[in-house]
Formats: sequence, C-alpha cells, structure tokens
Amino acid sequence: MIKPRRIIGTVIPDVVVEEVARDNLFVTQHPVEQGASISDHAFSMPVELEMQCGWSNSTAGYVGYIDLVYQEMLSLQAMREPFTVYTPYRAYPNMLISALERTTDERSPGALLLRVGMREVIIVSTEVASIGNAKSSQAIPQKTTTSVSAGTKQVKPSNGYAGNGA
Repeated sequence: MIKPRRIIGTVIPDVVVEEVARDNLFVTQHPVEQGASISDHAFSMPVELEMQCGWSNSTAGYVGYIDLVYQEMLSLQAMREPFTVYTPYRAYPNMLISALERTTDERSPGALLLRVGMREVIIVSTEVASIGNAKSSQAIPQKTTTSVSAGTKQVKPSNGYAGNGA
C-alpha cells in the first residue's frame, strides 16, 4: 500500500523528520453532579499539529528553491486562510500556521529546515431566528401576554405640579 505524501496546504515537504499531533479534550474542573451527562462538562480543543520539515536546493536542481519554498510558507501563514494538511494518518482541515521556526546552520547552507506549528480553526454555523416585527407583535398586547391583576390603585395628589411647566 502506498501512503499519501504529506502536504501543508499546497506545499509538499521534501522530507518530514518529525510529526506531532495533539487532540486534546478540555474537561471542566468543577464537580459534576451524580447522574449528570459528563459530555456537558468536556469539549474538544482545536487540533494542534507540528511538523519538522526539510527542503533542499538539490531536490529541485537549482539554487534558490529553498528561498521560494520559505516565501510560500510565509505567505501561507500571512494569508490567514484555513487550509488542509494531509499526512499518511489523516487529513487535518481548517488549519492555520501558528508558528514557523527556521533553523539554519553551517551544515545546511542549501537546505531549509522548518518547524511548522499549525492549529485548527473551529468553524461553526449560526442561524438567525426571526420572532417577527417587535412593533407588530405588540400592537395588541393583550393577545401576546396574559393579564395579571395588580389590585386597585389609588390616585395620589401631585403636590401642585401639573406637568405643564407651571
């Protein structure tokens, strides 16, 4: 069986030295009542994926290839548009690059070594519920609510103030 290659958005690494995936569940710290649904007290955190990748000018056959790849990775991060990461183990949709760490040393002048930190963006759908025009739904209040008897009210004197500026 041939395993699919690793792809970060549209970028294919020449080599992946290390891949670490984190699927975490947040569990509340407050006590849960006996018999309560435990699922109401835990939720999935965004998936985190970290890959240590490498590219080489010799792979492409020309000097400058690694600079183009690095610029492409920086652009992918700067766009802030979710993309999918494919590994032999699974697909990770809705990912963003949260960190790019470049390693350069005297042993790898024609190579690009990147540690790419990625995090899932959890995308949800929302709906707007219409309850009608507030003005029209309250045009006849006695039809939209029940009457409550508040007893008999007595009119109190206004102490000479008639409310007309006098």
